[in-house]
Amino acid sequence: MKLFKSLALVIVSLSGFVWAESIAVYKSPTCGCCTEWVKIMEKAGHTVDVYHPADLMSLKQELGVPRQLGSCHTAVINDFVFEGHIPEADILAFLENPPEGAKGLAVPGMPGQSPGMARPGETYSGFNVIEFNDQHQLKLFNRY
Repeated sequence: MKLFKSLALVIVSLSGFVWAESIAVYKSPTCGCCTEWVKIMEKAGHTVDVYHPADLMSLKQELGVPRQLGSCHTAVINDFVFEGHIPEADILAFLENPPEGAKGLAVPGMPGQSPGMARPGETYSGFNVIEFNDQHQLKLFNRY
């Protein structure tokens, strides 16, 4: 019984760390694919707060998103930055064990078979998830 309680406490602690706060998403008010990505995250049980900044490009620069990794929306979770149509599984994996020095992840552009772009039920394919740091060094995190 003691082991069970300890394990339960660890699981709750880890869950709290990963999603300590809601996901802040910055996007254009007219972007439909960004809205679809938000719906995917909400359906997975996450709280998402959506913002429509007047100058999205300046915000991306301020948050440290490398220009070559830019996409249509930017999410911030626990001080990490997630640019574009990143699958939830990759965000979870990153947050559960953040790579040392990493600033965040990105899916550059708007790949047609990525979350929010693909039709419901379609397999994600044809894009890379890139890890980046404050020095704009890039590393492959996952491939679809």
